Amino acid sequence: MRALLIKGESSYDVLRLFTDDLAAAFRGMGWSVEILDLEIEAHLRRPLDSYAKDAPVDLIFSFGIFGESVDRDGMFIGDIVGAPHIIQYVDYPLSHLTRLEQTSPRAGLLMVDESHVAAIRSLYGPDRFAAVGFSPHAAVGPTVSPGANPEAFAAARPIRILFPGTGYGSPPPGWRNLPAGVQKVFEQAAEIALAGDWTPPLDALDQAMAGAGLDPANPDFAAFRKLATYVHEHVRAARRRQLLDAVIRVGLPVHIVGKGHDADLARHKNLTLLGEARFGEVLALMAGSRVVLNANANFVAGSHERPLTASNAGAVAATDGSTFYDAHFETGTEMAIFRWTRLEEDLAHIGALAEDPAAAFPIAKAGQRRVVTEHLWIHRVAGIIGVAEKARSRMATLGNA
Repeated sequence: MRALLIKGESSYDVLRLFTDDLAAAFRGMGWSVEILDLEIEAHLRRPLDSYAKDAPVDLIFSFGIFGESVDRDGMFIGDIVGAPHIIQYVDYPLSHLTRLEQTSPRAGLLMVDESHVAAIRSLYGPDRFAAVGFSPHAAVGPTVSPGANPEAFAAARPIRILFPGTGYGSPPPGWRNLPAGVQKVFEQAAEIALAGDWTPPLDALDQAMAGAGLDPANPDFAAFRKLATYVHEHVRAARRRQLLDAVIRVGLPVHIVGKGHDADLARHKNLTLLGEARFGEVLALMAGSRVVLNANANFVAGSHERPLTASNAGAVAATDGSTFYDAHFETGTEMAIFRWTRLEEDLAHIGALAEDPAAAFPIAKAGQRRVVTEHLWIHRVAGIIGVAEKARSRMATLGNA
């Protein structure tokens, strides 16, 4: 079996590293893998033609890109190569609405959150895409031992708590230029989403619409509901601010790596700003940290790569919860979870954990064991192949329609 992976440009190189790890996973499953690196190959049509004629492949895979791309004859990539094209979205898919709307009907889509799958099916129905499935994030980078014992764990990890994440500030809401009545619906949706621990953006918008006397099931509101990304973006930024404000109040000793953080944060003596870094540098920082603090990108039923990668790097992963973490990890034994509804209390517990190697070490060890046995890219390959098989059947049904 043969896979073609399209490797695009990526902020901090993170998706490029994902692609390399996925390629290794396919090879570990006995597949032959070709990588089309868009930073090297500037003219896409020529290599795709060569794959179609000289080196047939069984599936094409890309992270978020090229599902909508067509050549001068109007052929999508999957049509050119003659193989199902699987596109994995690694964040909220409606944030890429223009690209999503133009994606080939013969493509298969994968989402890292089950609520994203539900949103796509709700908005587009069962037949718009060849297949839509759930494929959670996976850990990336090298597996780094937590050490032989708590003392070794502490000695090798001078950073108590690392927070890798972009600072979002306080951007104006996406709905700010809409009519006043519509703005009220979005404001209510944001309040709903922020009131509890888990509310998917589209669910929050639907609840707000219903509260305003609008029927979300009415086809006339289909385009309106696709603007749920405004709720997502607002909540994501608000949660990031909420977390850092609580970190300051609790006084956690946190090293922050990532761009976009207000330099004024440095006046808080418990915070150390490390600035922007490539993902390889972040991996090294994780391997030197006892606890890695994460704020999900508003994922309520899926995974972010950071907690999984932190465990793989031998640290304790500390993250806001999701139904995925609840189902796949033992809280307090393999991962530290905080809830938005009891944020300061849970952060204080995480801070105590960072200062207690005897308590942190067994969590780091157990979390890593769980990740390396269930949450590496090699554990995601079967799901990718399954969606590709469904997409292949759909391609045969649709032909060139």
